[in-house]
Amino acid sequence: MNTTVLNIDNLTQLWSLAGETFHGYHNHAGIHTSTIENSQWPNRIWTDAVLSEKSLQKIEAQMKSNKGMTFSNFNLDSTKNASIAEAGFSLKSIQYGMSLPLDTAFETQRKIELVRVAHDLEAETWSNTFYRAFQYRISPETLLKTASKIPFLLVYHGKQLVGTVIMYTTGKTLGVHALGIDPDQRKQGYATEIMHHVLNIGLAQGASLATLQASEMAKNMYLKMGFSHDFLMENYQLETQNN
Repeated sequence: MNTTVLNIDNLTQLWSLAGETFHGYHNHAGIHTSTIENSQWPNRIWTDAVLSEKSLQKIEAQMKSNKGMTFSNFNLDSTKNASIAEAGFSLKSIQYGMSLPLDTAFETQRKIELVRVAHDLEAETWSNTFYRAFQYRISPETLLKTASKIPFLLVYHGKQLVGTVIMYTTGKTLGVHALGIDPDQRKQGYATEIMHHVLNIGLAQGASLATLQASEMAKNMYLKMGFSHDFLMENYQLETQNN
């Protein structure tokens, strides 16, 4: 499989696993939904079928019955898809699907400790720190119920909590998700340093590829590390959600 397929597979397996744990994942003839009640994550809908007027109508119907859901479209050639806008969806955000072959360890400058969430207090701390970084919430309940299968990690520099990250592996692909820095700890080089540590751990564990979905703000940092931009992930909401 190529890097784009491996990237999307890692991400959608993560979404599916989270939803399955709460009995909220469904596959409707290639249209996938993953939701958790009283949570803002994953609450996604996506399809592995070719987009058509009929499939967009089905996606719209699912989103109308599940308020707050985001439709993520994987745009593999980065061209504008007018049919989505014409079908009544508005673009909410764009992320950049990126990948990096893992073959050489990165040099690190600081002693970073990654603590896996396992207990109530850690889950509460992770949830609050993630919210401060991204302004949306993954509930402590979600973390605790999925923590045995999804590594939610608190990031410390010494005794200072600096951020969050998820390391989710599928096959030999390390998916890096939810890398967030507490606002009070930003502009100190932590994002790059944490990423180097995470990639080194993945390499030591046998991963041969790292994947992620970067925001516009973070994209250049990852390009400097050697990541390649492979595709766009376009996140849509229904036009009616703006009203």
